[in-house]
Amino acid sequence: MTPARPEGHGAGWDPEVLARIQALAFQARVLVAGFLHGAHRSTRVAHNVEFADYKDYTPGDPLRDLDWRVLARSDRLVVRRHHAEHELPVTLVVDASADAGTGEAGRWPRGGRPPLTGSKWGAAAVLAATVAWWLRRRGEPVGLAVVAGESVPWRWLPPRTGRAHAAAILGTLAAAVPAGRADLGTALPAIGARLPRRSMVVLISDLMEEPATWAEAVAGLGAGLRDLRVVHLHDPREWTLDYPAAARFRSPEGGRPLVVDPAGARDAMAEVVADYLAEVRAAMVRAGARHVLAPSDGALSAVVARLLREG
Repeated sequence: MTPARPEGHGAGWDPEVLARIQALAFQARVLVAGFLHGAHRSTRVAHNVEFADYKDYTPGDPLRDLDWRVLARSDRLVVRRHHAEHELPVTLVVDASADAGTGEAGRWPRGGRPPLTGSKWGAAAVLAATVAWWLRRRGEPVGLAVVAGESVPWRWLPPRTGRAHAAAILGTLAAAVPAGRADLGTALPAIGARLPRRSMVVLISDLMEEPATWAEAVAGLGAGLRDLRVVHLHDPREWTLDYPAAARFRSPEGGRPLVVDPAGARDAMAEVVADYLAEVRAAMVRAGARHVLAPSDGALSAVVARLLREG
């Protein structure tokens, strides 16, 4: 599927989406600024360092890439770029299934957009926007694939550079509404077939489906020369049953409601979560992926640092 021209869509955003675009852009800038202030090393998506050309220095570029001879001759700060930087695009794969619409921020209108803070979808959108912002300021091509969800302007935006393309990514993240099932075992191979063999893939998901159903598909995303990084979103209250009284729980993706007394089920829940995480981590090791846990109720700066650091 070929996406529509992103530059022609901006005028059609409704006020709510426009406000969310602005909020995503602001949070992305803040998180990138914090990452740079923390003196973290910037991510590299390649290993080939064959010289290609120069670009003007921007804060955050590795100082080791500065060309001091050019500075001495012209008083210009320029950075040596490499062919591999141009050849290795980054694709963000974001899970917008119904379970992503949960979180500790409370209730919001059915079918509405969850808040950008206090919900798993909000954390996913902010993290994806931050990575896209970071890559855009470095001149790297970045793309977006959205799994499940409703009101998604573009399911697939191939990796590209440019302001209009970045706006399309932010607009898609701002407009999407979590809905339906991800069915990662089927969706990820279809996305992987579109991806270049040499690239980086950032999968952002709550991985709520049984690991056995998606483990092979995740490994396929990281096959060959791809650098795979998986952001595993979770609501800590769901994992610890940190609720004051018995309540009725149900999944937004279907199934029968279940009445649970948190006080009596916490120990058993801890064992379930531990077993689940062991299975997830084993799948990530087999896939050769970097696994980054991301609580939906906390500050995302540490998650960004772990996600973007080298190596």
